[in-house]
Amino acid sequence: MPGLALSFLRSCPGGVGLPDDGRPEVAFTGRSNVGKSSLINCLAGGVAVARTSSSPGCTRFINIYESNFGYYVADLPGYGYARAPGAERSRWLSWMEDYLGKRRPLRGSVLLVDSRHPEMESDVRMAGFLRGCGKPYIVALTKSDKLGASKLVEARKKAEELGPVIPVSSVRGSGIKELLRWLVQVTVD
Repeated sequence: MPGLALSFLRSCPGGVGLPDDGRPEVAFTGRSNVGKSSLINCLAGGVAVARTSSSPGCTRFINIYESNFGYYVADLPGYGYARAPGAERSRWLSWMEDYLGKRRPLRGSVLLVDSRHPEMESDVRMAGFLRGCGKPYIVALTKSDKLGASKLVEARKKAEELGPVIPVSSVRGSGIKELLRWLVQVTVD
């Protein structure tokens, strides 16, 4: 399977400026600092197309990337803790709800969940919201390289309560091929 090439298209405040050509889209959502940008860069073969930061709340708009497979990747602002005023975090949640619940070209979502904390209430709520939207989603169990084999099995079992799971590591590249296959599958008409 050929690699994924991504190029940054634009940052959109809410629905303003989102692509209007009808091409399929896949959203990446998860708590602040769960590794969305790192995973996007790993999927792009290690090319730093998404800005990473150790500070939660770095992604403040809906960042759109164009793929060589003809679909868009949307990197949504993180939920949970972020160094931003409460009103701004509320606005991000509103944008995410509108995008995930109403965006017609959206074909599916990747819910990133930290393998060290697979039962966070905010992730449980987001998984429930995604189920209610009626579109496919997958749980990418991030930072899986930080757990030993038995702890990863335990974390995966807990995360499977949220939905189908692929353990991934942006450091080791594990799970990336499986996630790429899922992305292609969900975006094919």
